[in-house]
Amino acid sequence: MNMKHNKKALGAALALMLITLVGTSCNSGNSNSGNNNSGNSDSGNSTTETKVLEPIEMTQEEREGLAKALPKYNVVSDFHEGLAVVCNMETDLYGFIDKTGKEVIPCQYRYISCDFNDGVAIVTKSDDQELIIDKTGKEIAPYNYGFHQGFKEGLLAFAVSDEETYIDKEGYMDTSGKVVIPPTYEMAACNGPILTDFSEGLCKRYDRENNKSIFIDKTGKKVFECEGTAEDFSEGLAAVTRNLADNEDDYVPRTGFVDKKGKVVIPFIFKHTGRFSEGLCWAETDDAIGFINREGKFVITGDYQTLILEEGIECGESPLCPSFSEGLAWVCNKEGKFGYIDKTGKVVVPFRYEPWYEEESYLQGPCSDFHGGIASVWDKNTQKYGYIDRTGKELFPCIFDVANDISEGFASVYIDGNYGFIDAKGNCTLDLNQ
Repeated sequence: MNMKHNKKALGAALALMLITLVGTSCNSGNSNSGNNNSGNSDSGNSTTETKVLEPIEMTQEEREGLAKALPKYNVVSDFHEGLAVVCNMETDLYGFIDKTGKEVIPCQYRYISCDFNDGVAIVTKSDDQELIIDKTGKEIAPYNYGFHQGFKEGLLAFAVSDEETYIDKEGYMDTSGKVVIPPTYEMAACNGPILTDFSEGLCKRYDRENNKSIFIDKTGKKVFECEGTAEDFSEGLAAVTRNLADNEDDYVPRTGFVDKKGKVVIPFIFKHTGRFSEGLCWAETDDAIGFINREGKFVITGDYQTLILEEGIECGESPLCPSFSEGLAWVCNKEGKFGYIDKTGKVVVPFRYEPWYEEESYLQGPCSDFHGGIASVWDKNTQKYGYIDRTGKELFPCIFDVANDISEGFASVYIDGNYGFIDAKGNCTLDLNQ
């Protein structure tokens, strides 16, 4: 995660990780909802295997160790590759703990700008020098660039400013700190800098002048280009949005999908789409709304709606789109309430959760995806978060100020000024009975 772990930034980040969009951003045409109320499904076309992570129960050593260690920290992040970022409240310095609460990399850094991924993290020393370190704390290489979003698929995207044009250019380095793709691509800038990570071995670039998306491989070689604005690949398909003429010769954005050779495999007919997950993708046309399969056929439709977040977030509208995780997906009905359906379209968890709005415009979804058999939910009455299992049964009541997703078996929570961890078996490092 690209976030400097100072107290204010991480506090906001923890809250956002929970309430942020609870799904994937959609590709959008306009904001009108679909009109299909058929409520039918064709589950025979969704054949991609559903994988449910086996719940991990924290051991007594882990539970007691974390309960003892966490009170001395005023920042605690989730676990990534077995380690979690913490900040010592006395020194205001950052380090890493393991799942027993042991401080395996001492709190000696001014901040940590990304968690461990691909075996490395980026930290900042007291003299403001940023470094790439390994999981023993060994310094691998200096990091001498600015904004970044952490490593993904073995590469880190970074930006430098062209001294002649003052345009930020984006390049990529590997985990040894070696620049493998020089900063030659113009960085996207929609309400702030946006770096582009690799997804499934490919990375999208946008040629604004010619309205084309260009996909490159990890050597920087162009693989293909296509007209329109593309999203990342997911399950071998990438959404692409183009402006198409309607019956009145006006141009409206419509989205389709291409494969990794740039071939259009699903036509440009959708107003909104999400990303493919477990073989299905959220989509909306003028006549239907629900989930499509890899052939672009609706296999689940119903009385749903695509909610539009505050306009201007990222680029233009920012719709809130569901996706399947562990066989379930949250959806929003016409009354604005959220529940969960399975891959046949059957309602598994009733529509009982309501979103909340900040300043009457910025929408936050009340339900997260399922991870490790549980999902976090937000209660409008208590204004707090809790957890449910795959049947909708309450695992933890809505008492937490922050309740993040399961990551490597544990989820970080925050309540009344105290950090803790829960697991999917109902264990918590905090005494919730006090």
